[in-house]
Order: sequence, then structure tokens, then C-alpha cells
Amino acid sequence: MILYLTQKTIDTYRLKMPYEISKPLSQFVKIILEKETDNSMFEWGGKLFYFNRRKCLQIIHFASKLTLFLMDIKAKDIENLGDIIVDYIYELYKDRPNVVKKLKYFFEASPILCVNKIVNKSIIYTLNHTEIFFAQYGDRFFDYVQYNILNIDKINYDINFNYIFQSSLDKKEKYFFSGELFEKLILENY
Repeated sequence: MILYLTQKTIDTYRLKMPYEISKPLSQFVKIILEKETDNSMFEWGGKLFYFNRRKCLQIIHFASKLTLFLMDIKAKDIENLGDIIVDYIYELYKDRPNVVKKLKYFFEASPILCVNKIVNKSIIYTLNHTEIFFAQYGDRFFDYVQYNILNIDKINYDINFNYIFQSSLDKKEKYFFSGELFEKLILENY
């Protein structure tokens, strides 16, 4: 998987770009980038935001706009970010055994997470739009706090199965739930 991040996110977490990585790891990263660039099934966008003074990430899948809000992500968590994303996705689909089975193949097809700078304007727009209109700059997440516990699973369920996304392909407007589209893509491709 390739995770394209905003410059602010890259700077905040002091992430190295592919051209800054030393050999032999740089060769490995180069192969992954060549294989997965422009394959929207393996591309994700991400951006830093703050909730309750904590660093959080919003991650979005290019092909389906599946969106994950990852809360309280510290610098030490970044090296396990791929595993964190996988765990959140499995949690989202845990009640759909046919999808869980296919997700295994999806993650095996792209087991390594590489980071690069985001340039896709459509995904940048979607990240910003979702942060403003769904998350309300993080303020909406206070509605998901019960007994001083933030229900992250409910947030991720609501953004993917109760929030309508829009896409313009061939000058036609298309409206969809990102969780359903992601599920459809996984079932069709794996």
C-alpha cells in the first residue's frame, strides 16, 4: 500500500520520503512504488488533524473513499501504521465473514506500507471536505464519547456506512456509501 500524506503530516511525524531512504531499503520501496502507483486499490491518502489536543490521522482509500479516523497517533505508532489500518478495516467488516475472508487476500497482495507526498487534488479535496463536514474539525467526535470513552468504531462505521460520498465520473454525479463500495471492490477483485 502507498499512503500519500500532506506535507504538514510528513513534517509533524518527521517521515522520510522514498528518495530519502538509504539502500537497500530504498530499492525495495522503489519496487513497491512502481508496482502500486496509479493502482487506486492500493493507494490511500492521509492527513493530520487534532482532536482534544491529540494528533489523529484521517486515512482515505483512493478507489472507494473508505475513510478511517485513527485517534491519538503518536510518532512511535507510525512504524506500525499499516497494521493499525488493517486492524481498523477488519473491525469495520467483522460482521461480514465473506468480506473478512477476501480482505486477507487484499492485504497479502500489498503487505508493505510506503509513504509518499500527496498530490492527488481530488483526494486532498475529499480529506478536507470530510474533516469539515463530517468531523466538523474534530468537534463532532465529542458526540461519540460515552462514559469518558471515545467510540472510534462507531465513528468509522458512521463515516463509511451512514455518510454519503460523491464522485464525478464522465460528468455524471454518483452518490454512494464508501463502506459499501469498498466491500464491492474487495468482493469483485479478490
